[in-house]
Amino acid sequence: PAGKTFSPAVHITIAKKKGTNAVDVAESITMRMAELASVSLPEGVKYRITRNHGETANDKVNELLEALLVAIIIVIGLIAYSLGWREGLIVAAAVPITFAITLMINYWFGYTINRVTLFALILSLGLVVDDPIVGVENIYRHLQMGKETPLRAVRSAVNEVLPPIVLATLAVIISFLPMFLITGMMGPYMGPMALNVPIAMMASMFVALTITDRKSVV
Repeated sequence: PAGKTFSPAVHITIAKKKGTNAVDVAESITMRMAELASVSLPEGVKYRITRNHGETANDKVNELLEALLVAIIIVIGLIAYSLGWREGLIVAAAVPITFAITLMINYWFGYTINRVTLFALILSLGLVVDDPIVGVENIYRHLQMGKETPLRAVRSAVNEVLPPIVLATLAVIISFLPMFLITGMMGPYMGPMALNVPIAMMASMFVALTITDRKSVV
């Protein structure tokens, strides 16, 4: 095109190894190039970073973390509005515990925290709070009736909702397991979802029955 000049250039693409952090790799390369530019490049030769996947990945991860935080705040607010702040905080405690268990199992299976993993956690957020909400809400109802001692009221409330909690959890797990069978290019993308959602649901049920229900009576 008229008015534009072109110069010969060499393009170099650097890819990270599996399991490494794209953001750390990109920052290291940027710093190293800045150091080499003044001592290794001949006069008149310049370098330019035209594409930085580490920066893009960092922005996307921050957006997903923000969405996850907003979703947690909304869940806590709704429970606190309908049942009370104490009950809302009890349900809120289930979220980090559930995700901690899920991420620990991710580590054992060799998965890293990436955009797909975070998306799976956001997707499962609305599901993992179901079990604690159902348990806490029913315990709250029994305690409000005042017909039994607190300990007996908790036992009665949990026994009422235990079968539907288990069945609902198993239904969600079964619906996500077929994602493990996806092959081709989409297989690696669906793998974290097929693992994280069922694991998060199982962890949620475990937390609901062992931690949040006990906190409701303390």
